[in-house]
Amino acid sequence: MFHIAICEDEKIVLEFETSLIKKWAEERGVVISLETFISAEQFLFESEDAAPFDLLIFDIQMKDMNGMELAKTLRKRGCDSELIFVTGVKDYAIEGYEVGAVRYLLKPLKADVLNSLLDSVYSTHSKTDDFFILEQGSQKEKIPFKNIIYMEARGHYVFLKTCDFEREWKSSFSEASSVFNSDFFCLRRGLIVNLNHISKITRTDCILDSGETLPVARNVYKDLNEAFINHYKNTIGNGGEEK
Repeated sequence: MFHIAICEDEKIVLEFETSLIKKWAEERGVVISLETFISAEQFLFESEDAAPFDLLIFDIQMKDMNGMELAKTLRKRGCDSELIFVTGVKDYAIEGYEVGAVRYLLKPLKADVLNSLLDSVYSTHSKTDDFFILEQGSQKEKIPFKNIIYMEARGHYVFLKTCDFEREWKSSFSEASSVFNSDFFCLRRGLIVNLNHISKITRTDCILDSGETLPVARNVYKDLNEAFINHYKNTIGNGGEEK
């Protein structure tokens, strides 16, 4: 799964950037987790200290704390996410590179330019390994992705359910789920499910092969339905084998 966060204080621009990213993901079959924030203060309040996203897309000119100040704060906290600045002025270009920005994009944003950047960043984060490595102290457990049914955040802990067993350990959900591949879909914040183990979906629920029901966030039903259908078509095209 590819975790993206946008921080933009102009609602119209935020909606436009969101639509571009969702279209990019849909066209490439990339499973994303996209969170949006309307201020730097909201981002710092709602995200975890290290902000464990794969990609941050920040507007610079925002009220109170601007995007550049937000980036510097996150870098001091140890955040190593890829960073793209989107703004209407060029004054911050040099400063942007000082915080390790991938690119500095001027408004209005062009879809082909953003798509190219997303392709580049995603290629460095996509995983080809077929196993999830669960580390607990000095112990490491190798779990095939195809056997994982879902992962859920439970307070400061992460709960993992597989076909054979369950595990729960103390960890950041964003960090634990960042290695998951395109077979997984984010039903709501803090809950991802393996599309291979879904039997049926409704506007409010995701029904698993086992009969267990998981809640579906209202705003993701359409994307979930499309992902489920596309995944089913791909599975049939591959001879019915799980990816």
